[in-house]
Amino acid sequence: MLVKLLVKLKIDDAVDAIPVHFGNGCSPTGLFASPGLVDAAYGTPNYGLFYNWGMGNGNGKLLAAEIFGVLFIIGWVSLIMIPYFFLMNALGIFLVEQSKKKLVWISLTTRDLFMI
Repeated sequence: MLVKLLVKLKIDDAVDAIPVHFGNGCSPTGLFASPGLVDAAYGTPNYGLFYNWGMGNGNGKLLAAEIFGVLFIIGWVSLIMIPYFFLMNALGIFLVEQSKKKLVWISLTTRDLFMI
């Protein structure tokens, strides 16, 4: 799903790092986490929002903490990377020309092959 979104937004992610790391990091484990596992991992008896939903006592604290964490990480990465991308763009090294991409790929794979 994230891969299709990146293609639609024309974001070049050659190794699919965004869907793997960001997508899985944003997975809503706070919806389904059991109290015993959360207590063993974090020392708190909070549990997922849907874990006891049928009994009328769903707890959204863990999900709220996850949402806050994801928003914090998005803000932190944006704060660090946006100036870096503007600097790379100003220096003319932000994008590799299409004609050079194949040459760069061949040189990288050849170098890696000989380093083994």
